[in-house]
Amino acid sequence: MKNQQRLFIAITLPDDLLEGLADVQARLKRKLARYPLRWVRPEGIHLTLKFLGDTDPARIPEIVAALEARASAQAPFQVAVGGLGMFPNARRPSVLWVGMQDEQRHLQRLARQIDKAMTKLGWQPEKKAFTAHLTLARVQRHASNGERRALGQEVTDLRGFERVGVLSVRRVCIMRSHLRPGGAVYNHVHCVELGHEI
Repeated sequence: MKNQQRLFIAITLPDDLLEGLADVQARLKRKLARYPLRWVRPEGIHLTLKFLGDTDPARIPEIVAALEARASAQAPFQVAVGGLGMFPNARRPSVLWVGMQDEQRHLQRLARQIDKAMTKLGWQPEKKAFTAHLTLARVQRHASNGERRALGQEVTDLRGFERVGVLSVRRVCIMRSHLRPGGAVYNHVHCVELGHEI
């Protein structure tokens, strides 16, 4: 339908963390210049919790209500940001990312609760386990198997990216994605505050 909006639920990042990620990208661009990578614009980096896809805007109030019910039960928390990773693996990478050190599994629980809430509203449950990550770059489709293997090995061997910053998670947002020729542009639709510690 024409009036549908491409929506997802995410945690947005503060400016200082976005600046840290932009610095990581700049360093990686120099080290990985020979590989066919398409870099994500730093201002567009976010932590996706649940992709909803094309959605009738009339459904936004029920999504907000479901999020509010789940978010109120989760106290704000912090996670360290750092460490490089690749999807699906280092032998044939297609995505390069920075991870989250979520030892207390706060992000895992939040993502699982949101997935359950959206499943009750009719969305498909996630098949894969949630991996908290911030996408930095995508390997271009024309990259050869040899280039992918070499890239994977080089990223695996990189040091100095273990600690990028700390993310304070205080709210989750429904975001809208506008697909443009230069890459996706994101807008906030509605944000929900996490509950407060008792």
